[in-house]
Amino acid sequence: MIRLPAWLPWTLLALYALAGAVALMRATTAGLRVLGMSGSMVNFVPGTILGLPWSLPLMLFPDGPVTLLAGLGISYALNLGLGLMLARSAS
Repeated sequence: MIRLPAWLPWTLLALYALAGAVALMRATTAGLRVLGMSGSMVNFVPGTILGLPWSLPLMLFPDGPVTLLAGLGISYALNLGLGLMLARSAS
């Protein structure tokens, strides 16, 4: 069995959390303004990728941007919780 450094799972979880926060910010016009981008660049693809596998039904059955954004937030939170459990079990 491979031994990982104790800091590696927590670093990966922190990077995932940062990437998810930026992805969800790119899905709203207010978040785009905070990132310094124009409001017309709203994009749900990064959030959808980070929310997989939970966001797969949202890709197959689109139900509008508000439902998609709420579903992406829930999908991201589920994956973040799963990553937190894995990081705790590794240390």
